[in-house]
Amino acid sequence: MSTISKLLVLGVLLVPFIPRAAVAQEGDMRPMYELPTITVSAPAESDPLYERASALYEQAKWIEAAELHRGAAESMPKNDPNAYLQYDRAGRLYFYGGEYEDSRKMMENAAEIAEATGDMVSAAYRHIDAAFISVWEGYPGMRREHVQTAEKYATEFNFGEQDYEQVYALTRGVGMLPVEDKN
Repeated sequence: MSTISKLLVLGVLLVPFIPRAAVAQEGDMRPMYELPTITVSAPAESDPLYERASALYEQAKWIEAAELHRGAAESMPKNDPNAYLQYDRAGRLYFYGGEYEDSRKMMENAAEIAEATGDMVSAAYRHIDAAFISVWEGYPGMRREHVQTAEKYATEFNFGEQDYEQVYALTRGVGMLPVEDKN
Protein backbone atom coordinates (compact mmCIF):
# COMPACT_ATOMS: atom_id res chain seq x y z
CA MET A 1 0.00 0.00 0.00
CA SER A 2 1.43 3.40 -0.97
CA THR A 3 2.13 6.17 1.49
CA ILE A 4 -0.75 8.28 0.19
CA SER A 5 -3.16 5.36 0.45
CA LYS A 6 -2.08 4.78 4.05
CA LEU A 7 -2.63 8.45 4.87
CA LEU A 8 -6.03 8.38 3.20
CA VAL A 9 -7.18 5.51 5.38
CA LEU A 10 -6.04 7.11 8.66
CA GLY A 11 -8.42 10.00 9.21
CA VAL A 12 -11.27 12.10 8.01
CA LEU A 13 -11.46 14.76 5.37
CA LEU A 14 -10.60 18.23 6.67
CA VAL A 15 -13.10 19.94 4.42
CA PRO A 16 -16.64 18.52 4.26
CA PHE A 17 -18.77 19.17 1.20
CA ILE A 18 -20.30 22.65 1.06
CA PRO A 19 -23.48 22.92 -1.01
CA ARG A 20 -23.00 24.54 -4.42
CA ALA A 21 -25.68 27.04 -3.46
CA ALA A 22 -23.13 28.69 -1.19
CA VAL A 23 -21.27 29.98 -4.26
CA ALA A 24 -23.91 29.84 -6.99
CA GLN A 25 -24.77 32.94 -8.89
CA GLU A 26 -28.41 33.91 -9.36
CA GLY A 27 -29.85 31.87 -12.22
CA ASP A 28 -26.83 29.55 -12.41
CA MET A 29 -28.25 26.31 -13.78
CA ARG A 30 -25.09 24.24 -14.29
CA PRO A 31 -25.23 20.68 -12.96
CA MET A 32 -24.36 20.00 -9.34
CA TYR A 33 -21.45 17.73 -8.50
CA GLU A 34 -20.07 16.81 -5.13
CA LEU A 35 -16.34 16.13 -5.33
CA PRO A 36 -15.74 12.53 -4.24
CA THR A 37 -14.86 12.48 -0.58
CA ILE A 38 -11.55 10.98 0.38
CA THR A 39 -10.28 10.40 3.87
CA VAL A 40 -7.03 11.97 4.93
CA SER A 41 -5.09 12.06 8.14
CA ALA A 42 -6.18 14.96 10.28
CA PRO A 43 -3.30 17.26 11.19
CA ALA A 44 -2.40 17.86 14.80
CA GLU A 45 -4.64 20.42 16.42
CA SER A 46 -1.56 22.46 17.28
CA ASP A 47 -0.49 22.78 13.61
CA PRO A 48 -0.55 26.54 12.87
CA LEU A 49 -1.52 26.01 9.21
CA TYR A 50 -4.41 23.77 10.21
CA GLU A 51 -5.57 26.24 12.85
CA ARG A 52 -5.48 29.23 10.45
CA ALA A 53 -7.10 27.33 7.57
CA SER A 54 -9.81 25.93 9.85
CA ALA A 55 -10.59 29.39 11.20
CA LEU A 56 -10.89 30.76 7.65
CA TYR A 57 -13.01 27.79 6.60
CA GLU A 58 -15.39 28.35 9.53
CA GLN A 59 -15.78 31.96 8.36
CA ALA A 60 -16.54 30.75 4.79
CA LYS A 61 -13.30 32.35 3.58
CA TRP A 62 -12.59 29.40 1.31
CA ILE A 63 -10.24 31.17 -1.09
CA GLU A 64 -8.05 32.46 1.72
CA ALA A 65 -7.95 28.98 3.30
CA ALA A 66 -7.14 27.51 -0.12
CA GLU A 67 -4.24 29.92 -0.51
CA LEU A 68 -2.77 28.71 2.79
CA HIS A 69 -2.92 25.08 1.65
CA ARG A 70 -1.58 25.94 -1.80
CA GLY A 71 1.36 27.83 -0.32
CA ALA A 72 2.16 24.92 1.97
CA ALA A 73 2.01 22.45 -0.93
CA GLU A 74 4.21 24.59 -3.16
CA SER A 75 6.88 24.70 -0.47
CA MET A 76 7.11 20.89 -0.34
CA PRO A 77 8.88 18.43 -2.66
CA LYS A 78 6.77 17.22 -5.60
CA ASN A 79 6.78 13.64 -4.30
CA ASP A 80 5.75 14.43 -0.72
CA PRO A 81 2.40 12.84 0.27
CA ASN A 82 1.72 15.87 2.46
CA ALA A 83 1.92 18.08 -0.64
CA TYR A 84 -0.72 15.82 -2.19
CA LEU A 85 -3.00 16.42 0.80
CA GLN A 86 -2.41 20.18 0.72
CA TYR A 87 -3.15 20.41 -3.03
CA ASP A 88 -6.27 18.30 -2.57
CA ARG A 89 -7.54 20.53 0.23
CA ALA A 90 -6.70 23.67 -1.75
CA GLY A 91 -8.55 22.28 -4.78
CA ARG A 92 -11.67 21.56 -2.75
CA LEU A 93 -11.62 24.98 -1.11
CA TYR A 94 -11.15 26.78 -4.43
CA PHE A 95 -14.10 24.79 -5.76
CA TYR A 96 -16.28 25.84 -2.81
CA GLY A 97 -15.22 29.44 -3.43
CA GLY A 98 -16.12 29.27 -7.12
CA GLU A 99 -12.51 29.51 -8.37
CA TYR A 100 -12.78 26.60 -10.81
CA GLU A 101 -9.56 27.10 -12.76
CA ASP A 102 -7.47 27.16 -9.57
CA SER A 103 -9.46 24.21 -8.26
CA ARG A 104 -8.75 22.13 -11.35
CA LYS A 105 -5.06 23.05 -11.31
CA MET A 106 -4.75 21.99 -7.67
CA MET A 107 -6.40 18.63 -8.46
CA GLU A 108 -4.01 18.19 -11.39
CA ASN A 109 -1.09 18.90 -9.05
CA ALA A 110 -2.42 16.36 -6.53
CA ALA A 111 -2.74 13.81 -9.36
CA GLU A 112 0.88 14.46 -10.41
CA ILE A 113 2.10 13.81 -6.89
CA ALA A 114 0.05 10.62 -6.60
CA GLU A 115 1.52 9.49 -9.92
CA ALA A 116 5.06 10.34 -8.74
CA THR A 117 4.56 8.23 -5.61
CA GLY A 118 2.99 5.33 -7.52
CA ASP A 119 -0.51 5.75 -6.07
CA MET A 120 -2.42 5.42 -9.33
CA VAL A 121 -5.78 4.95 -7.60
CA SER A 122 -5.54 8.36 -5.93
CA ALA A 123 -4.27 9.83 -9.20
CA ALA A 124 -7.30 8.45 -11.05
CA TYR A 125 -9.71 9.97 -8.53
CA ARG A 126 -8.01 13.37 -8.73
CA HIS A 127 -8.26 13.22 -12.55
CA ILE A 128 -11.97 12.54 -12.13
CA ASP A 129 -12.23 15.57 -9.84
CA ALA A 130 -10.42 17.64 -12.47
CA ALA A 131 -12.83 16.34 -15.14
CA PHE A 132 -15.87 17.39 -13.11
CA ILE A 133 -14.34 20.78 -12.42
CA SER A 134 -13.71 21.16 -16.18
CA VAL A 135 -17.50 20.90 -16.62
CA TRP A 136 -17.91 23.95 -14.38
CA GLU A 137 -15.20 25.74 -16.33
CA GLY A 138 -16.82 24.89 -19.67
CA TYR A 139 -13.96 22.90 -21.19
CA PRO A 140 -15.20 19.62 -22.72
CA GLY A 141 -11.79 18.76 -24.20
CA MET A 142 -10.14 19.02 -20.80
CA ARG A 143 -12.94 16.93 -19.28
CA ARG A 144 -12.37 14.25 -21.92
CA GLU A 145 -8.60 14.25 -21.31
CA HIS A 146 -9.00 13.72 -17.55
CA VAL A 147 -11.66 11.03 -18.03
CA GLN A 148 -9.42 9.15 -20.45
CA THR A 149 -6.49 9.32 -18.04
CA ALA A 150 -8.57 8.01 -15.12
CA GLU A 151 -9.95 5.16 -17.23
CA LYS A 152 -6.47 4.33 -18.53
CA TYR A 153 -5.15 4.04 -14.97
CA ALA A 154 -8.10 1.84 -13.94
CA THR A 155 -7.41 -0.48 -16.88
CA GLU A 156 -3.60 -0.57 -16.86
CA PHE A 157 -2.94 -0.74 -13.12
CA ASN A 158 -4.11 -3.36 -10.70
CA PHE A 159 -7.09 -1.55 -9.18
CA GLY A 160 -9.29 -3.46 -6.79
CA GLU A 161 -12.73 -4.31 -8.12
CA GLN A 162 -14.44 -1.60 -6.05
CA ASP A 163 -12.09 1.18 -7.23
CA TYR A 164 -12.25 -0.06 -10.83
CA GLU A 165 -16.07 0.03 -10.82
CA GLN A 166 -16.16 3.39 -9.00
CA VAL A 167 -13.77 5.01 -11.48
CA TYR A 168 -15.87 3.85 -14.42
CA ALA A 169 -19.14 4.89 -12.76
CA LEU A 170 -17.78 8.38 -12.09
CA THR A 171 -16.30 8.79 -15.56
CA ARG A 172 -19.60 7.74 -17.15
CA GLY A 173 -21.36 10.26 -14.90
CA VAL A 174 -19.07 13.14 -15.80
CA GLY A 175 -19.36 12.22 -19.47
CA MET A 176 -23.12 12.72 -19.34
CA LEU A 177 -23.02 16.21 -17.85
CA PRO A 178 -23.74 19.08 -20.24
CA VAL A 179 -20.90 21.54 -20.74
CA GLU A 180 -21.28 25.14 -21.86
CA ASP A 181 -18.21 25.29 -24.13
CA LYS A 182 -16.08 28.37 -23.40
CA ASN A 183 -13.57 27.66 -26.19
